[in-house]
Amino acid sequence: RGSVTRKIMRELQRGKYTVQEEIDLHGCTRPEAELALRAFINDCVQHGLSCIRVIHGKGIRSGPSGPVLKAAVNHWLRQWDAVLAFCPARPSDGGTGAIYVLLRDH
Repeated sequence: RGSVTRKIMRELQRGKYTVQEEIDLHGCTRPEAELALRAFINDCVQHGLSCIRVIHGKGIRSGPSGPVLKAAVNHWLRQWDAVLAFCPARPSDGGTGAIYVLLRDH
Protein backbone atom coordinates (compact mmCIF):
# COMPACT_ATOMS: atom_id res chain seq x y z
CA ARG A 1 0.00 0.00 0.00
CA GLY A 2 1.14 3.53 -0.68
CA SER A 3 1.01 4.50 2.99
CA VAL A 4 3.71 1.97 3.90
CA THR A 5 7.16 3.54 3.87
CA ARG A 6 10.40 1.80 2.95
CA LYS A 7 11.42 2.02 6.60
CA ILE A 8 8.29 0.17 7.72
CA MET A 9 8.83 -2.52 5.07
CA ARG A 10 12.49 -2.91 6.05
CA GLU A 11 11.52 -3.29 9.73
CA LEU A 12 8.84 -5.84 8.84
CA GLN A 13 11.32 -7.84 6.74
CA ARG A 14 13.86 -7.79 9.58
CA GLY A 15 11.31 -9.08 12.08
CA LYS A 16 11.30 -5.87 14.13
CA TYR A 17 7.55 -6.06 14.72
CA THR A 18 6.30 -8.39 17.42
CA VAL A 19 4.15 -11.16 15.98
CA GLN A 20 1.01 -11.00 18.08
CA GLU A 21 -0.82 -14.01 16.65
CA GLU A 22 -0.41 -16.66 13.97
CA ILE A 23 -2.40 -19.07 11.87
CA ASP A 24 -1.12 -22.33 10.38
CA LEU A 25 -2.84 -23.28 7.12
CA HIS A 26 -1.02 -26.61 6.66
CA GLY A 27 -3.43 -29.31 5.56
CA CYS A 28 -6.16 -26.90 4.43
CA THR A 29 -7.63 -26.98 0.97
CA ARG A 30 -7.56 -23.71 -0.96
CA PRO A 31 -11.22 -22.87 -0.11
CA GLU A 32 -10.76 -23.86 3.55
CA ALA A 33 -7.60 -21.76 3.79
CA GLU A 34 -9.29 -18.68 2.31
CA LEU A 35 -12.19 -18.87 4.76
CA ALA A 36 -9.91 -19.49 7.73
CA LEU A 37 -7.50 -16.71 6.79
CA ARG A 38 -10.26 -14.18 6.14
CA ALA A 39 -11.90 -14.95 9.52
CA PHE A 40 -8.51 -14.87 11.29
CA ILE A 41 -7.55 -11.48 9.83
CA ASN A 42 -10.97 -9.99 10.61
CA ASP A 43 -10.69 -11.25 14.19
CA CYS A 44 -7.16 -9.84 14.54
CA VAL A 45 -8.26 -6.43 13.23
CA GLN A 46 -11.23 -6.38 15.63
CA HIS A 47 -8.85 -7.09 18.52
CA GLY A 48 -6.46 -4.32 17.47
CA LEU A 49 -3.55 -6.55 16.46
CA SER A 50 -1.06 -5.03 14.05
CA CYS A 51 1.38 -7.81 13.14
CA ILE A 52 0.57 -11.46 12.51
CA ARG A 53 2.27 -14.47 10.94
CA VAL A 54 0.62 -16.70 8.37
CA ILE A 55 2.15 -20.15 7.93
CA HIS A 56 1.24 -21.49 4.50
CA GLY A 57 4.02 -24.02 4.05
CA LYS A 58 6.55 -24.37 1.26
CA GLY A 59 4.46 -26.63 -0.94
CA ILE A 60 6.96 -29.48 -0.83
CA ARG A 61 4.18 -32.07 -1.30
CA SER A 62 2.27 -30.04 -3.91
CA GLY A 63 3.77 -31.90 -6.81
CA PRO A 64 4.83 -30.45 -10.17
CA SER A 65 2.25 -27.64 -10.08
CA GLY A 66 4.13 -25.98 -7.21
CA PRO A 67 2.93 -24.53 -3.92
CA VAL A 68 -0.82 -23.94 -3.93
CA LEU A 69 -1.40 -22.10 -0.66
CA LYS A 70 1.68 -19.90 -0.92
CA ALA A 71 0.47 -18.37 -4.20
CA ALA A 72 -3.14 -18.19 -3.04
CA VAL A 73 -2.28 -16.42 0.23
CA ASN A 74 -0.19 -13.90 -1.70
CA HIS A 75 -3.14 -13.22 -4.00
CA TRP A 76 -5.72 -12.91 -1.21
CA LEU A 77 -3.64 -10.56 0.93
CA ARG A 78 -3.24 -8.18 -2.01
CA GLN A 79 -7.05 -7.99 -2.29
CA TRP A 80 -8.00 -7.33 1.34
CA ASP A 81 -8.17 -3.75 2.63
CA ALA A 82 -7.24 -4.78 6.18
CA VAL A 83 -3.74 -5.73 4.98
CA LEU A 84 -1.18 -2.91 4.81
CA ALA A 85 1.88 -4.97 3.89
CA PHE A 86 3.34 -8.47 3.96
CA CYS A 87 6.66 -10.14 3.33
CA PRO A 88 8.37 -13.53 3.77
CA ALA A 89 9.24 -14.40 7.34
CA ARG A 90 12.80 -14.63 8.59
CA PRO A 91 14.28 -18.15 8.47
CA SER A 92 13.84 -18.56 12.23
CA ASP A 93 10.10 -17.83 11.84
CA GLY A 94 9.39 -20.14 8.90
CA GLY A 95 11.30 -18.55 6.03
CA THR A 96 9.61 -18.97 2.67
CA GLY A 97 6.90 -21.12 4.29
CA ALA A 98 5.49 -18.20 6.28
CA ILE A 99 4.87 -14.49 5.98
CA TYR A 100 4.60 -11.50 8.27
CA VAL A 101 1.46 -9.44 7.73
CA LEU A 102 1.02 -5.86 8.89
CA LEU A 103 -2.61 -4.96 9.52
CA ARG A 104 -4.43 -1.66 9.24
CA ASP A 105 -5.81 -0.03 12.39
CA HIS A 106 -9.60 -0.16 12.51
